[in-house]
Amino acid sequence: MKKLESNIVNMALSLTLIAVVAAGALAWVNNVTSGPIEEINKQAIDNGIRSVILGDRDIEFTVEAPVEREGFVFHNVNDMNGNLIGTAVESTDKNGFGGDLKVMVGFDPEGVILGYTVLEHSETPGLGAQADSWFRQESAEAASQPAVLDVLIGSPAKPGNHNIIGMNPGDDMMTVSKDGGQVDAITASTITSKAFLRAVNAAYKSVFGYTAADAVSGASSQN
Repeated sequence: MKKLESNIVNMALSLTLIAVVAAGALAWVNNVTSGPIEEINKQAIDNGIRSVILGDRDIEFTVEAPVEREGFVFHNVNDMNGNLIGTAVESTDKNGFGGDLKVMVGFDPEGVILGYTVLEHSETPGLGAQADSWFRQESAEAASQPAVLDVLIGSPAKPGNHNIIGMNPGDDMMTVSKDGGQVDAITASTITSKAFLRAVNAAYKSVFGYTAADAVSGASSQN
């Protein structure tokens, strides 16, 4: 076979052929993998809804078609009689330490937090990445002391709290304790903690209206 002459035309034809083959290969890979990836993402959402609404409860339920509005995605969950059990809300805060922090939060019909899961984050492993578990755990209890010391030196400081399960953003100050709120930040990850709580508060507000933090902020701005 005669060797192609090395010139601009032949080089351009070769590069074009390589580009066409590469584009075809990428299109084929995308076509093959898009279905499984979509199914994996759907399964992650389905598992998230079950987790944040039902927790450990083993009951039959149905999920209404998701509704997207103003950057939030809502999933209403009903029992088999059609009664609302709760609403799972996908909410994203764009100012995490590493960028977007996306969570799914489950609320009962009164706005009490039933559960949450972190869907996406770019936080530092071992620090901000702890958000997936930190906000569902109680802080360590304060050490006990004899009653006589309560009289002499006062009661020991109350333990902090970073468990948001069971809290209601409409009644509770869902901000970090250093800002006057009721939730302890992740150790050495205040930025992530604030982003997480903003996402939770925004999720609540998208369904129920103003949060306790909004009310305090509004009162402060008027004083």
